[in-house]
Amino acid sequence: MLVGNFIDGDSRVQKEARSAAEAGWDTYLVGRSYTGKREESELGAVTVVRAAETMAATRYRSSHPHRRGVKGLIAYSSQDVSRVKHQRQRLRQMDLAAERELLARRISAGASPFAALFGKAGLTTSGTLVRARGYWVAARKRAFDANYQVAQQAPSSAIERMLAKRGGDTSSWDVQPRLIDFEDSFGRVADQLEPDVIHANDAEMLGVAVRAAARAEGRKVAVVYDSHEYTAGDVRPEDVTWAPVMFAQERKYIAAADGVVAAVDNFADKLVEHHKLTVRPTVVRNMPEASTFTVAGGKEPGVRGQLGLGPEATILVYPGAVTPIRGLDTAVRALPKLADTHLVLMVASRGGYVAELVTLAGELGVADRFHVLDYVPVEELTDFIASATIGIDTLRRIPTQELTITTKYWSYIGARLPVVVSDVKAAGALTRELGNGEVFEVDDVDALAHAVRTVAADRERYAAVYTDEMLAAHSWEGQVPALLALYAQVSGLTPEPVATPAD
Repeated sequence: MLVGNFIDGDSRVQKEARSAAEAGWDTYLVGRSYTGKREESELGAVTVVRAAETMAATRYRSSHPHRRGVKGLIAYSSQDVSRVKHQRQRLRQMDLAAERELLARRISAGASPFAALFGKAGLTTSGTLVRARGYWVAARKRAFDANYQVAQQAPSSAIERMLAKRGGDTSSWDVQPRLIDFEDSFGRVADQLEPDVIHANDAEMLGVAVRAAARAEGRKVAVVYDSHEYTAGDVRPEDVTWAPVMFAQERKYIAAADGVVAAVDNFADKLVEHHKLTVRPTVVRNMPEASTFTVAGGKEPGVRGQLGLGPEATILVYPGAVTPIRGLDTAVRALPKLADTHLVLMVASRGGYVAELVTLAGELGVADRFHVLDYVPVEELTDFIASATIGIDTLRRIPTQELTITTKYWSYIGARLPVVVSDVKAAGALTRELGNGEVFEVDDVDALAHAVRTVAADRERYAAVYTDEMLAAHSWEGQVPALLALYAQVSGLTPEPVATPAD
């Protein structure tokens, strides 16, 4: 199993890997390494391999931004060249000062008038040349610095983005050099392991898997493509070429996959529509494992206990990624309208947009009711959030978010938490169908506040839908058979399940 992240925190790939191992597959979960060196560990019966990565292509592109505008014509080609040239100019200036001091000492020691005159003339000429070169070096360095700053915001040009959309590998590798790094590191591991099945998680691993299968001369290697996101509808303002490149990768290589998996039904339908698939992808939803389900309110004090809040406080929880398109600023802006209501984010990092939300809460005077906690391991998450009042999902309208049911939504069900969600298509429809919460119009602060008050006032009614039978229908265990059946279908292999002590 290949995944282009650090594995930690990716509940889907962890569950898939464990389920495959329990079914008898010799399973290797291959992800990125924090150290850049190859690391191995165990996840139950799964061998976790964090591939050795140099990330040379990514670093090269970062330090060699493409030149833009007229200034780009004189800008240094790379950050290293700019630094070296600037450093050498400083040394020239210091060396010139030293030469002046040495000449002054020679004159005071009795050098001839001719030698003194010749030395001064030489220093004057050298000084003029050094100053002229200094202006040129400074101009080129300023041009590079300006170019570099622009590249941090928009690392690719319009022409590059156009070429990337067309799907050529050269342009894709140019604007997304991590694809080269992934091939270099993950491809090596795939070759070494000689697998029967390669499960490629997301489009960034699809090409790696297909090429590894093609290199396996004399061996049948089946490729399963697992689409976690709606690639064609993804929007990443911080990385505008990511979605078009990944869609181009998907379009190029999906026909070479022996089986396709989608995280939600809507994604499966879109894959059929975009790529004219003759077989609908197998849908494997990222639901929590039944072992993580909990009782109403949780077995442990959880988030309420950690914050030291009593039963009268309304607690809104949100575990997971925090970016502008997730719409969490709407929830922060609603806090002034909600007395004795606390908003809790559980995140992996407190920088970036999370820090902006903290600032916003301070400006609104609700900093004491806005809490940022560390992300909780998936096996502990449902019980930890169960003591909250409501789980929220404030997605904004972009195609992929209109169609998805987020992992956190399934966790809310496992925690028996009523929900308040924005009226994006899929989440809004499911909430109305289940009757487990209220739906508010996207970005409408007043509507969100009203929905929270409505659910909090009659919480027990909304939570009543969470029967044991309902939770069983929304468990990971219910998803596993379809995945294992696909493995057997594409590989022609059916391993013996691993015996457990209960057996």
